[in-house]
Amino acid sequence: MGLLAVALVALAFLRDFWPVFAARVILGCGAGLMFIVAETALNAAAAPERRGQIMGVYTAANALGFVLGPAMIALMPDRPAALLLGCAAIALMALIPFAAVERPVSRLVVPGSALHIVSAITAFPLAFGFLFIASMIDAIAISLMPVIMLDRDFDVSQAVLLAAVFHVGLVIGQPLIGLALDKAGRRRTVLGCCGLSLACTLPLVSGPGMGFWPVAGLMLVWGGANYGLYTAGLALIGDRFRAEMLTAATAALASVYALAAVIGPVVAGGMMNALGAQGLFGAAAVVYLTALCGGLWLFRPVEPEWQKHQIR
Repeated sequence: MGLLAVALVALAFLRDFWPVFAARVILGCGAGLMFIVAETALNAAAAPERRGQIMGVYTAANALGFVLGPAMIALMPDRPAALLLGCAAIALMALIPFAAVERPVSRLVVPGSALHIVSAITAFPLAFGFLFIASMIDAIAISLMPVIMLDRDFDVSQAVLLAAVFHVGLVIGQPLIGLALDKAGRRRTVLGCCGLSLACTLPLVSGPGMGFWPVAGLMLVWGGANYGLYTAGLALIGDRFRAEMLTAATAALASVYALAAVIGPVVAGGMMNALGAQGLFGAAAVVYLTALCGGLWLFRPVEPEWQKHQIR
């Protein structure tokens, strides 16, 4: 949190490229470390039968930040320094509740080795694959969704609203998906998220012609279902790993998430130039179809009911 605050204060006053670049690197390091510690502690503390619900609430709060951040920029577009300083203050305020839980968090988060990151991915590749898809699509939505919707003949305000609706779906959907992870099981929920995402993208391949409200409905469901793969990924690594391997797996998760967030917009931008919005939605549908088929064939996660029987 200290790294985040320092970087945000620096960004409020810096103007030259390389100092801004360095501050952004520090910002990313602070955010990454914060996610690793928080997600490892939550997974270590969560009871197996309630892990999905806990992760659903966590990712909903996470997604709410994705919605509120751009909204703040929209409300104060000409005051970037004030926004950045305000965000630095919020980062420092987060240290207050953390002080109350510092000791239990320190007990829960066992130091892990960077050498275990690759072995964590190879031990459970499908979980990280689902997470990669969630991150890649979400990064595309954050950076390119308004442009994609302009290509579908929506006006500027509608295109921006559709991108916002996609991210509102993230917030609304995660508690429901967390509940499904615990009640319906990990495998059914993950495959359901892939199936819903596929069902939402297929109608968008057909090209212009759908009205604003039908597309908004698809965006709402798609946003929640796609990000549900991230919620599921967190629960899955909590089911599979313990102690230092859980820390390494969470670090691997953060690395995969970041890698997908870099690759996704670059690939999508090239596809937009070559194939337009229809081709991009078609490619997304192929990704979900592949994930669904692969999941039906190969995916055998540890289910919470099985764990409870083992504990007894």
